[in-house]
Amino acid sequence: MPIIACGINHKTAPIALRERVVFQPEKLALYLQDLTSLESIHEAVLLSTCNRSELYCATDDVDKILEWFCRQHQLSREQLQSAWYCYQDQEAVEHIMQVACGLDSMVLGEPQILGQMKAAFSESCAAGSIGPQFNRLFQQVFAVAKEVRTNTSIGACPVSMASAAVNLAKQTFQQDFSTATILLIGAGDTIQLVLRYLKTQAVQKVFVANRHLDNTIELAKKYAIHSISFHDLPDALAQADVVISATGSTLPVVTADMFAARDKPLCIVDLAVPRDIDSAVAQIQHVQLYSIDDLKTIIQMNLGGREHAAEKAKEVIKHKSNEFVAWLTSLDQVAMTIRAYRSQIESMTQAELAKSMRQLERGDDAVQVLAAFAHSLTNKLLHAPSVQLRQAGVDGRLDMLQLAQQLFSIPEFESSI
Repeated sequence: MPIIACGINHKTAPIALRERVVFQPEKLALYLQDLTSLESIHEAVLLSTCNRSELYCATDDVDKILEWFCRQHQLSREQLQSAWYCYQDQEAVEHIMQVACGLDSMVLGEPQILGQMKAAFSESCAAGSIGPQFNRLFQQVFAVAKEVRTNTSIGACPVSMASAAVNLAKQTFQQDFSTATILLIGAGDTIQLVLRYLKTQAVQKVFVANRHLDNTIELAKKYAIHSISFHDLPDALAQADVVISATGSTLPVVTADMFAARDKPLCIVDLAVPRDIDSAVAQIQHVQLYSIDDLKTIIQMNLGGREHAAEKAKEVIKHKSNEFVAWLTSLDQVAMTIRAYRSQIESMTQAELAKSMRQLERGDDAVQVLAAFAHSLTNKLLHAPSVQLRQAGVDGRLDMLQLAQQLFSIPEFESSI
């Protein structure tokens, strides 16, 4: 069964399309159950992040996957086709490994994607959409990611979307950044990363808002910042110099009507997909609104020397993907050999059975017929292996003799020579 890796990502689709093709984490089990209910889908892992929505599966009907994506997000084939990519077998395995290593990320070598892929795999295991083939594949993928992190400098001086957002905000603020009033919206992993970077900048006024106030209170205690209610967002927006948002909301959490007239600049960095900030906010005077795609320039400037490390990582991935595909091919060959041998044996058996039935119909003794059937079938089954084993003995092929003992479960015996 072919291995497929397909979907859209930040290289092929703008944010306007990516935010329409998002699989909600809390519904992953339902998506997977729906997927594997299709006859052509046998194993599946769904990975959905800010920068990609991808499906890894074992299937022989790729067209059904595209149809399924379109159906889930109410999109036409034309809307999705231009950004759609699909890799098969060796290319698919290489792609999955590159994603896990951060080589296909907007931020080259970013480490968060590996955790996201492990979480996606765990969800698939819990949903029952993982079989022996994908279990082996993803254990190999995670081992490769660990090897790349350990033996290359791909993760040196890591740049993340969070650090890029802070750097962008720092560049746009005309004064001492430590004096800026920062408003963070959300309380997940991305905002916590932002808080770590802000801590290094010695920023004094940081406010955090989230729909669940308990989460913001915990963050406020941990990072010595201020928590506010979602209802107080308009007031906080009026005071803020910088806003960084990253929630899991499917609808905008900040709209233009939340803003009063401004007389000072405001930098807003929206790290969410779907976007948290309504695009109409960009029309407000003194407001600069940036999406996750706007961070690409800053990210490219901070790549350092990781391109060379990426090439080394790709060499490791090429070698490991070759190993996995060779293992997969060997399984196919084993299965084909077993089917061919079974067919051969069944053909012999049917031929001998037909002969015995004719003998019984003409009145031959049943005991003699059965004995002849067993003797003839035994001779036919043993003929080809016996010829090959004798030849192996003549050729000194002791390895074949030992393999035959193992294959036929023959107990070890001492040579009489």
